[in-house]
Amino acid sequence: MKKRVMILALTVLLSACGNSETTKTADNKPSETTNAAETVKAEAKETKYTTYNGEGFSFSYPESWKSVDTSQMHAAVKGAFSDQSGTKKFADNINLTIEANTSGSINPEEFANNTADYYVKNGASIGISDYKKTNFSIKPYKDINAGVLEGSYTHSSGTNVVLVQYMIPTNTDLYTLTLTYGKESYHSDEVSDILNSLNITSPLAQTAVNTSVADSSAAATAADFFNDLTSSVSSETAVMEQASYNFLAKHTDLFPADTAELRKKVKGLVKADVTTRHLNKNVANYYENFVKISGQVIQVEEDNSLGSPISILLLEDDYGNYITAIYPASTGDLLDGDYATVIGAPIANYSFDNVSGGYTNSTIVGASLIVAE
Repeated sequence: MKKRVMILALTVLLSACGNSETTKTADNKPSETTNAAETVKAEAKETKYTTYNGEGFSFSYPESWKSVDTSQMHAAVKGAFSDQSGTKKFADNINLTIEANTSGSINPEEFANNTADYYVKNGASIGISDYKKTNFSIKPYKDINAGVLEGSYTHSSGTNVVLVQYMIPTNTDLYTLTLTYGKESYHSDEVSDILNSLNITSPLAQTAVNTSVADSSAAATAADFFNDLTSSVSSETAVMEQASYNFLAKHTDLFPADTAELRKKVKGLVKADVTTRHLNKNVANYYENFVKISGQVIQVEEDNSLGSPISILLLEDDYGNYITAIYPASTGDLLDGDYATVIGAPIANYSFDNVSGGYTNSTIVGASLIVAE
């Protein structure tokens, strides 16, 4: 299975960066080090800024900061700058990301809470230790509802770091301006200046889903979600057929089945006699069915970068066949090697490279429910 790039992790790695230049502590006089810490706030009040103009946006940053090469990062990172003066172990920095908002949520606090949870659970693996959420505040961007998540963590250099993220969700995109400072160089006035400098010239829309409208608007979200990820996990080799799209749209309320009532409903819709052998033979025969597949978890990944959990699970059943489950929720404590049951709708068959140099066949399933056995 193609390993999905986690935009959030890439952004955090940038935010957790150390200084690109090595500090020669032997050349530093103790008095200079002490004075630097004592005068940070005074200097911050006199910060001079320059403006970065990107495609559809602009923001200001301290003019002494330098551009960071983002060519090897995910395309969502649209601009990044850091303090490369070489006088500190940690480089204060800023970056802006623009990601597709596939969750459909326009609630900034929901994005903030999911992001904070991700840092707490996975921070150590991406360079953030002991993350703590310290505050969330509503900060509208013009007439768009938006908010600021504030937190702290420990950098690998031992530096105590302050992390501030301005999150602006729209119907189509999530804009996130991330500022990261060593605790001693953090200054609220400078942060406020930078956040207020953000200017988005691209058209923005933020309209909540109208529940009085026919289910088609919400249904399209679920069907389009699986359609986009089908292409991603299969390296663009698998295509969702219209029958599959229509079925997913019709049952959008079951993705995920996150209440007792919905779990009971989806279990009642399972076509019990369908196995992976049937799916391998001709998956098109089962586009309009829910199937139930149990087996060993070969790999499970979770991604919170879009504001809500997305899980990708590779499972091998008792026949030695594989399914790749796309699940719009967290799998909880489920880990590689565990045994699990997936209930969902078959979408397409595809193949991926295996460690033996050949190919392994798998069926992509839009998962409604994943249960650890």
